[in-house]
Amino acid sequence: MRARGQVGLEYLVFTAFLLLMTTLLFAYAYANYSNTIQVVQTQAAIDSLASSIDFVYAKGPGNAVIIDIKLPVGLTEFRVDQNVVRATLTQYGSHTVLFALTKAPINPQYLYFQEGLYSLRVAMEDVNASVTNT
Repeated sequence: MRARGQVGLEYLVFTAFLLLMTTLLFAYAYANYSNTIQVVQTQAAIDSLASSIDFVYAKGPGNAVIIDIKLPVGLTEFRVDQNVVRATLTQYGSHTVLFALTKAPINPQYLYFQEGLYSLRVAMEDVNASVTNT
């Protein structure tokens, strides 16, 4: 009779251990999933802006487009300068720099944003492209 009680206790401890490991694995997977989503959203916004800059550059001076971008939480820097669209994303104390190169020269500008949806006006001036918040 004592052996059955010990076996029952061992199964209970083993089940609790497996539940703890499953919970830890789930928490780790969720944290990585959240980080990946933030990086993908930021890169999509950067690529959209860079392709819009190249589009107005190809069309020539006087052309403009308005684009919508969605930015995730954790964005600490979003800027355009020379031929680069650049963003810095901070996640759990580490910084990830994402960028895209453009064919058009761009007027240097810091774009200060928080998490959310934004509309940007991308215009081609005489020589440089400009990006402004609408």
